[in-house]
Amino acid sequence: MSEATQAEEMAEAMVYLGVDFEAAVADLRGAVSSHVSPGLDDYEANSFEHIRAVATSGIALAQNVQGADLSITDADHESADEFQEGLDALDIQINF
Repeated sequence: MSEATQAEEMAEAMVYLGVDFEAAVADLRGAVSSHVSPGLDDYEANSFEHIRAVATSGIALAQNVQGADLSITDADHESADEFQEGLDALDIQINF
């Protein structure tokens, strides 16, 4: 799997991080007593802000990795084209 594809999957995972957290807290609500629920509400509110920051940073990182990978790929193609042009000019045949 290319780094660009991995970065895309990472960004997708970051997008759903908040949804997954909300689902986990909802599952907890069903398992705890009414005395614990208010604390769970506070925990969810406080944690959600941090999760949003992590998700935002993760998405930005994934986009940067994907962009860098695409730039490297473009540079490789350009170099290969220039190399092939040099071989053609010298009339050297190489099978790739």
